[in-house]
Amino acid sequence: MRGVSKAVGIAIVVVIVAVIAAILAMQGQQAQMAAAEQPTAPAGAPMELKTITIGCLVDLSGPTSGVGVDVSVGQKAFVSAVNDGKITRLKELGYRLECIERDFAYKVPEAQTAYQAFKQQGVVMIWGWGTGDTLALAVDINRDGIPYTSYSYTVTLTNNPYNFFMMPTYQDQARAAVRFVKKYFEERGLEPKLALTYPNVPYGLEPLPTIRLEAEKAGVAICAEEIVELTATTAREQLTRIRGKCGEDVAIWIGGTLSSAVVIAKSAYELGMDRAILISNIWGFNEKTAKLLGPEATQALGGRLYRVTGAKMWDEVAEMDDPQARLLVQYITAQGVKTPTEVMVRAWINAYVSAKALEYLIEQGKEITPENIKWAFENMGPVETPFAPPIQFKPGDHRPGFTTFVYVMNGDGSWSQVDTVEVEELPLTNEAYGLDLQGDGVP
Repeated sequence: MRGVSKAVGIAIVVVIVAVIAAILAMQGQQAQMAAAEQPTAPAGAPMELKTITIGCLVDLSGPTSGVGVDVSVGQKAFVSAVNDGKITRLKELGYRLECIERDFAYKVPEAQTAYQAFKQQGVVMIWGWGTGDTLALAVDINRDGIPYTSYSYTVTLTNNPYNFFMMPTYQDQARAAVRFVKKYFEERGLEPKLALTYPNVPYGLEPLPTIRLEAEKAGVAICAEEIVELTATTAREQLTRIRGKCGEDVAIWIGGTLSSAVVIAKSAYELGMDRAILISNIWGFNEKTAKLLGPEATQALGGRLYRVTGAKMWDEVAEMDDPQARLLVQYITAQGVKTPTEVMVRAWINAYVSAKALEYLIEQGKEITPENIKWAFENMGPVETPFAPPIQFKPGDHRPGFTTFVYVMNGDGSWSQVDTVEVEELPLTNEAYGLDLQGDGVP
């Protein structure tokens, strides 16, 4: 019996070895097939690159063009770096990127027209734009199954299967802003008070319910609310009413973009609101603020203009001893940019994370399709850059992270980081954010 048992044991081992050998052989064949699908060239000849076409929707002439032009610069700089083989493995793997850019002037009908054109041109992904247009396109995007990375960071997009973005949500950044305001005033022995200014468009309105909820939890009084449109040329009337309701020691939330943020700051300076602080969202104040304000207003407002963001600002990036930072600076300044901004850095980050998803699916031997790009976004794990905290997406929850940086403008117009606020991850529910998170883009 012992002899029989020994023989059976040997037979089992032989079978196992044979099975393992068969599996390894099959994997080798699959690897060879995947390699065969990659572009090849005769020895000594340059490889003929396949083109990955991306639709690039941006505002170059409308009310958000002040930041839209910077996004265009950052995206084009990154595409050039990829096609030169300087970043990611895409060129090594046999691919190049093409960004088909369309200016929609911040008009939803123009965005819808551009979207249909992108589909006809066979794009596999879209680098989109703002909140109103992205929400308007969400049903089509998710029905058609085209990955869409936007520069709208509203949480209402994050449970849609094909919507992605690379910064903390507007709502989580706003929660961080409320906490910073509370800290700022309590350190000075003052009651924390917050006045809200915002444009009457989805981008300006989306963060408000979350701000109100967070302020109530934190014990920050919301003392006034005023509409300041993106095209405003003055905000003196609105700020006069805020002063009357809130007094001199108040924080003013700015929910617009650079142009209207500067209008509000100039009006505060003209009215002599010397004890108020102004804190803008991610699209408000930036490196161009001082030039637009002028030296006197910049000096007077220095130390009182703040902004929240999920990315490092330009001066900090330019001083980094990091290969990717040096590459970013090289390719952006090569475009003749007079005033580089953090907006360009965010555009680079958006393109980089997208390219890493493409690189990942190619390395996995998968075909470049919209569905596989979505799969790559959700499965490639955290993407790290020197410019922002790690970015990671989960199926069913596309919030990329929860870390917000707070910067202050100095009297000379430069910017310094003064705080990092890590907010806790909320449940992705209506109650947690005060918004309707259901059905924005789900067919």
